[in-house]
Amino acid sequence: MERLHIDINALESMHRFWDILADAIESIKSDKAEFQVIRDAKDCIGRHWYGLRCRVTCRRSGIGFYLHIGLIYFPSTRPGLMIELDEQNNRHSYGSVLENITERPEFEINRAEPEYFKLFMPDSVFADMSGRPRGEQAVILRRFVAGGAEAIVDAAYEKGFRLDYRNMADSLNLVNAFDQALNEVESHISSVRVNYADKDNFGQYAEGFRYYLENDKGLSLYAYFGAIYSYKKQPAGIFAEIDKFSNPEEFDRVYHNMEASPVYELGVGEPGFIKLFMKAEMAEAVNRAEYKEQMELLKNFLKACNEAFVTAWERGGNK
Repeated sequence: MERLHIDINALESMHRFWDILADAIESIKSDKAEFQVIRDAKDCIGRHWYGLRCRVTCRRSGIGFYLHIGLIYFPSTRPGLMIELDEQNNRHSYGSVLENITERPEFEINRAEPEYFKLFMPDSVFADMSGRPRGEQAVILRRFVAGGAEAIVDAAYEKGFRLDYRNMADSLNLVNAFDQALNEVESHISSVRVNYADKDNFGQYAEGFRYYLENDKGLSLYAYFGAIYSYKKQPAGIFAEIDKFSNPEEFDRVYHNMEASPVYELGVGEPGFIKLFMKAEMAEAVNRAEYKEQMELLKNFLKACNEAFVTAWERGGNK
């Protein structure tokens, strides 16, 4: 272990750095991105990092990024002032940024950690900034954060589409399979009625069908089964969903009584929605199977989701 060196003035400077950094980010004016400092984030300061979280939104595409901006000083990695894009919180854009990011004088690119992509302020700039008046430091910090964040935004925005006619046929086949599963799924506690006339069945980033999910106790939920695939937000995949707007009287009762399951990933992070996603290993099993088995897997997943919604509603009535 290294000898201790107690320097309260340096610790006070870290606090002062945090305030100047937050003010600098909030004063950024950018045609490409919007910046929102998240001052109450619980994961922005720790044992070997000191900074803040910032939500950056591309003005052109609407894509959002959850960044960690601040000091990093873990012994086995590069120390300094960084802008970090982590894979876990930015799954929709992480690969695009790594692939398309371009160098700029405001930062140095660091790819040392597979799940954490970092842009560092050059050491010479950081050293020169130390000890300057607050106003000058704010200008330097603002230039660094704006340059790095705009480079990240540009890198994600540049990704184009990649499609062929086989992909289009696959989309149609998947929709037909959703239709078939809804009409063939069987359960002793629920039944399904598909609403083919609903204009929300198909949208820019969703394909599937609205349906009435009912039981013999008077429940009627308006649900959705299909695929969701926005490149602007995650998660994506095959899912079943109920929303509060379509189920104003029953939503809270279901929401507060949902339970986890080995069959689906429970998603309740978006207010007013309960999304049950097919797990990755099940989706992989579907792709490996022949058509008959694929349909059984789809129906089993849909049945589990429907029964989870119905059971949650029934559980709420017993309290």
